[in-house]
Amino acid sequence: MSHSTNAQFFDLHITGVGYVNRIRKVTPKRGEPFWACDISALNGPADDVEYRRFDCRVSGSDAQKLVKKFDATVADRKEKGAPEPKILIGFKLGDLYPDMFTRTKGERAGEVAVSLKARLLFINWAKVDGEKVYEAPRRETTDAPATDDHNGDNRPHQTDDSASNLDDSRASQPMSAPAHPAVGGSVGAAEAVV
Repeated sequence: MSHSTNAQFFDLHITGVGYVNRIRKVTPKRGEPFWACDISALNGPADDVEYRRFDCRVSGSDAQKLVKKFDATVADRKEKGAPEPKILIGFKLGDLYPDMFTRTKGERAGEVAVSLKARLLFINWAKVDGEKVYEAPRRETTDAPATDDHNGDNRPHQTDDSASNLDDSRASQPMSAPAHPAVGGSVGAAEAVV
């Protein structure tokens, strides 16, 4: 009698547009260091936007490369005494869960609060101070289903280093919209707010 080791997963993904904040490298007491950031996701009508904050562990390999570059950009600006850049991204999150904690500082110290935690799986595009600096390569359509490595995103594996496209020369080139955008919703309205 043989046993199958092919596990199935039911994924819950969140797609949206939001600002990247609080980029940091986390070094836990046990386990490997990892990158994390907050995403302030835009929600609601463009003329009355609300924000939803997600505390994210950066899991997708391309997303990790981009977040490291965002961190270098922020550090460079701080070193020069310039204001911190506004980094807007189209994103895909997975594994959302609430984390209860007790506030320790400020007027609300002692109150119980909730933080929404998730994994940042994929960055579809990125703008720094309103200028597009990255767009994910278009997905090729095939009859085979997309792979799901649960250490990143649900795209077929690619051999190019697409996250390395985050540079000034790429930002000045005209970009076309993806054939099948991975980020749904009112992306155009969100860009109008910026």
